[in-house]
Order: sequence, then C-alpha cells, then structure tokens
Amino acid sequence: MATQPVPINGKGDYYSVFSDLTQFAAAVETATGASLDFESLLSLNTNFVEATEQYLLLNLKEEEPESDGNNILVLRGEWSYVYTRHPPKPEEFRQFEKLYSRPFGRSTVLAFLVLSKIGQSYKARLDTLGPAIRDLDTNFDQARYRELLNVHERLTDRIEDFHELLVRLQERSFKQIETRYLSFDYNVLLTEAQALLDRLRRRLAYLRELARDQELKTATELNRRIEHLSVVVRRLTALTVIISAPTLIASHFGMNFLNMPELGIAWAYPLTIIGEIAAIVGGILWFRKVGWL
Repeated sequence: MATQPVPINGKGDYYSVFSDLTQFAAAVETATGASLDFESLLSLNTNFVEATEQYLLLNLKEEEPESDGNNILVLRGEWSYVYTRHPPKPEEFRQFEKLYSRPFGRSTVLAFLVLSKIGQSYKARLDTLGPAIRDLDTNFDQARYRELLNVHERLTDRIEDFHELLVRLQERSFKQIETRYLSFDYNVLLTEAQALLDRLRRRLAYLRELARDQELKTATELNRRIEHLSVVVRRLTALTVIISAPTLIASHFGMNFLNMPELGIAWAYPLTIIGEIAAIVGGILWFRKVGWL
C-alpha cells in the first residue's frame, strides 16, 4: 500500500502516513539514516519511547475489542512519519493549522491526534466490557472471572503506561512535542486518562469483591454440608452404639457351650428380651440428652 500524504495547509506540507510497515521503515531510514527494527517493536506489549537528537520514536498500543493496534510515530522538526491502521482525518489536522509555523508544531499536533485516538480506543474497550461485568454479577463463573480479571489488569497496565507518557509530555521531556502549544488539549487528555484509570481500578476492586463474595458463598455452603454430614455421622454412631448392647446380649446367648446354666432357668428368655429393650431405651434417652438424636 502506497504512502498516503495528509495535507495540513495550502503550502504543500503534509504528514506521511503508512499502513504498510515495510514502506514505513524504508521512508524512515531514508529520512533519518537509521535502520530500525520495527517488526520487533510491534511485538512489544507496551508503549515504547526512544528520543535522540535527530528524532523521537513512539510506539503506542491501541486497544481494540478483538486485536491490538500499533501506532508508530517518528517525529522530526519538519517531517513526521506515522504507521497506523487508523490515521487521523485531514480535517483534524487543519483545525490546528496556526501551529504549523512554530518549531515542532506539526509533530506536536500529530502526536496529540494519535494520542487522542488511542485514548478513545481505551475508553471504547472499557465500555464494551461493562455488559460482561453485569452478567458475571448475575451468573458468576470462575473461568469467565479469571478472563475478565486478566483483561482488566492488562488494560490497566496499558493505560498506566499511557498516563505516564502523557505526564512526561506535559513536563516537556521531549523537544519534538511542545505541549505548551496545546496545553489545554493535553491537560484534557491527561484528565481523561486519569479518569479511565480510576474507572479501571474501581472495576478491578468490584471484580475482586465479586470473587470474595462467591468464595464466601461457597465456603458457607460447604460448611452447611459439613455440618449436615456431621449430624448424620453422629446419629449413625448413636444408633450403632444403641444396637450394640442388645446385639452383645443376643450374641452371648447364641454361643454353643455344654454348660450354660441360663438355659435351664424358665424366666431367662423373657428377662433377656427385657434387658435388650432396656438397653435400647436407655441408649436412646442418653443420646437424646447429649443432642446426638
């Protein structure tokens, strides 16, 4: 795909916007004399800044619902090069036309427009995650919770990097971006980035609170089941003990010995039955007293 010039005024000035990385790298090398490894730069999962006397290199990560977008800017005094899939519109440049005659005015405007677009992508991504949070609140799923937590943590890290970069720009750490030209606009952008960070941190706190509530519910249900099982075990134990007394008596008279005098006593059999009944009743009364029945 060919270079796409973006006119900024009626004097033939323009920014060079590329959507083809090879052509972008070739143009930058021709302008700066430096051969840069942009393929490796694209693989970074964070913002990257490199400042030299000749140029300022920015790799800015854009957040999209399905994939990440890279915006690479090489900013110089008179020429600026951009690699992006979503370039700013020409009319967005024209509203800042009065700044282009100032030193680094054009690179300042370009950086602002790209940064604004990235900030909007972060906000849009955060908004798309809202329904998933509400659904998780209604139907908690551990796997979905882990997924949403990871997405929000990654987005938080990215916006923290974005916010830190804006702070450095406000402090005028790089000569290629004179934020004093657009002090109000950069302040608004910084405020919006801080607001996004605050929203994300509240979301993360809410997600973790949901997980704690779910863990509490799970622990409560587990304790209830353990308590029920404990009651069942106690009752089974009590019944076993109660039955063991008459069983012992019956087993005694079930033995086969030659000399068993009890067999010759007329009232031995009814007395044995009475003894078994008494042992059962006594056991029941005792275990009810101690709360096992």
